[in-house]
Amino acid sequence: MTTLKYFLFAFAFGCIANTSYGQKKVALTTFYVSKHIGFEELGGNAALAASIASLSENPDFNLQPVLDNFYTTFMKDYAPQFPFEFLPESDVVQNDNYQAYEGRFNESKDADRSKLFQRYLTPDGYKPLQESLVKGEKSNQMQMVNMFKETADGVMFVSMGYDFVKKPIPFTAGVRAYVRIKVWNKDGKKVFKLNEYGTSKESVAIVGGIPIMKTEKLLPLCESASTKLVNDLNKKVKKVASKAGKKL
Repeated sequence: MTTLKYFLFAFAFGCIANTSYGQKKVALTTFYVSKHIGFEELGGNAALAASIASLSENPDFNLQPVLDNFYTTFMKDYAPQFPFEFLPESDVVQNDNYQAYEGRFNESKDADRSKLFQRYLTPDGYKPLQESLVKGEKSNQMQMVNMFKETADGVMFVSMGYDFVKKPIPFTAGVRAYVRIKVWNKDGKKVFKLNEYGTSKESVAIVGGIPIMKTEKLLPLCESASTKLVNDLNKKVKKVASKAGKKL
């Protein structure tokens, strides 16, 4: 085989391989931001839990702009970095079985999905599904795998949430935002996960063991932690995303 023929053969084979590889598809089946702020690091009590619950139901604690920015950034900047195609959004959220599905933890019954009085914020049509730690056919992730196995090679869960964290200055706390991205293949095996964090520079005072829950004090911390996290995540996705495609 001449050098030219060998080059053309290798080039053609590479194109075929890349085309086949590029045909892998993943269904993005959940995307949400949780308004609940974890308090385990603060050694929380019943009063703190009640305060956080009240905060989640406060219409002024509006994280909708955070969700909108996160979702736009994910679809525009993050999604193209993964070595597979995403199933069209309409094929997921308009699927009759998907619309009828109820999460294993009653996530989808989260108050009235059309109002602010809810723990989970999602883009239109998406359901806030949590990963089930107990594996099996009834887990949220396996239900999604089976639901889309005819059209996708795997499913992805994406979520953002928050935790209170202690600050070096006594009686102060900050907010740490986190993002979790996970992919399961057709066999229900986890083939990719990414956990990333971003902490607010600012802090709030802790009074009687409870961080100040005033919206005007706390919301900017959540927003700044989210912004830092979303920006930092963009630098990391490309480095680790290739692992997901290889195992689909």
